[in-house]
Amino acid sequence: MIKMDPHDRIDLTGPWAGFGFQGGHMFTPEGHQLEPGDMAWWSLTCNIAREWRLMMAEGRAEVVTRSVPSRKACATGKSSVIYLTEALRIRRERRLGVSGPRSDAEPSNVVYMSRGPRPRQRV
Repeated sequence: MIKMDPHDRIDLTGPWAGFGFQGGHMFTPEGHQLEPGDMAWWSLTCNIAREWRLMMAEGRAEVVTRSVPSRKACATGKSSVIYLTEALRIRRERRLGVSGPRSDAEPSNVVYMSRGPRPRQRV
């Protein structure tokens, strides 16, 4: 059995190269120190990163399958760059069923609630 002193620096290897432990804290390749409580957020961070990768992969697939290249696509027509605002706008339009200003879609029947007239104030 190996005994390790938690105050000695322990560097990780392989895909974790650059990360390590020292003095009861984990450090990143950039030199950031992570407290033990910070690691509770790893699941959220990993889920956000996975969703980001999926969204970018979908965006790349849309750019490749489009017959007309994006206005910002490079001259070769092959671009793996995703313009997030455009991708989010397209996704929002799909989700809400909005096709654009010249759309034949019916207008929304949402009724915005507002308060009635205010009662008179005594002076």
